Amino acid sequence: KQWYQRRVAITAGDTQSPIMNKPNVLWSQKSKTIKFVIDIVNAKEETLKIDLSDSKLNFTAEGQASIESTQTFSFELEFHKKVDPLKYKVQVKERSIKLVIAKANDCEGEWGRICPTKHRWLKFDVDSVELTDEETIAARKLADARTRLEAQHGPIPEEAKIQQLSDMLNVDDISKDLEAAEKEMYDMMRNSYLTIYNGVVGVGYIYVFFVSILRLLIEPSVAQAIRGNYKSIGWLLKSCQHTVFLEILHSYFGLVKSPVLVTATQILGRAVVLFGVLDQEESLQTSLFAYVLMVAWSGIEVLRYPYYITQIYELFLPYLMWLRYNAWVIMYPLGIISELFLVYHGIQLTASSDRWSVHLPNYFNFSFNFSYYLCIHFVAIAIAGVSMMNYMKGQRIKAMKKLNRLKKEKSTDCDSALIPLL
Repeated sequence: KQWYQRRVAITAGDTQSPIMNKPNVLWSQKSKTIKFVIDIVNAKEETLKIDLSDSKLNFTAEGQASIESTQTFSFELEFHKKVDPLKYKVQVKERSIKLVIAKANDCEGEWGRICPTKHRWLKFDVDSVELTDEETIAARKLADARTRLEAQHGPIPEEAKIQQLSDMLNVDDISKDLEAAEKEMYDMMRNSYLTIYNGVVGVGYIYVFFVSILRLLIEPSVAQAIRGNYKSIGWLLKSCQHTVFLEILHSYFGLVKSPVLVTATQILGRAVVLFGVLDQEESLQTSLFAYVLMVAWSGIEVLRYPYYITQIYELFLPYLMWLRYNAWVIMYPLGIISELFLVYHGIQLTASSDRWSVHLPNYFNFSFNFSYYLCIHFVAIAIAGVSMMNYMKGQRIKAMKKLNRLKKEKSTDCDSALIPLL
């Protein structure tokens, strides 16, 4: 074809007429500009000619075709929408020419296409697109699939390659992978937080429980150990109870499966006894029931929080599980009786001191008697205590069945592992 064009030029008497070739052009766009990367090596800037109107571009430039010769490259492009012919920039580089053209003010935004017709020499610059996380993962999967396909079957025609890659990739699989990755990250952060929380609160209750027991051995008399226990470590029990208020948020935001109302009722019920009665009356702090309350509460939590940590990571510790669902048989009645005793005496002491009561007249036209509320709370403790013990009885039955089943499964796995040795 080139030989024929040269013969035509010579016949016409124009031996210096150059041969026009179309260069490979990559295009991309932003909201206000269009960018062209024209593949011309060692372009001569003095031969560069750009004839630009609001709807058409005529481009001509000379570049190196081989080591010894140069060629003239040119193309004509009609735009899909209007551009601003006065606003454009050209940059001549060693391997290419970059041309940036501004879109017309009324044609800004993303264009669906660059020109009305297709050209084989004009292609979209894929590398210029900023991908989202999902698109990046899809692009990586596409590249991996292309590599595997060519490694197995060698070079494949472009049409067949596109079809086979489309068959190998599935958008639903990519979405599922993203959802699985997000869930895995959420579970990891949730488990880490709950482990730290349960560990910190559990250590606090462990300290309260063991110090309360050791005081019976260290103090000169049992009476002194009981009377000084709350004054010694009551601050830590209150700190743990303050921290436990976070469990209401845990239930609300779905970090744990406990119902919000039940969790809030239990925590607020304890808070009334500890902060509203025991912490306010020094005469109750030295009583036997204050000591029993601290031992009963901390004794339950010493087992509960470590058990929660094992459940986060699906660990099976049979002794801890057995204690978790059997220790309450002793600790719950002791705790409920102690709470009832403290609230009962708190009613009398609060009525005489008139503490935390609001009387009429006042700005809000509202009255509240804390001693009357403690009467209601006294009845609520008795009813809720019986209900909680019945609930724990049912949980104990389920836990013991599960414990026996897990023990059997573990023993079966051990026996099957020993068969090859025998």
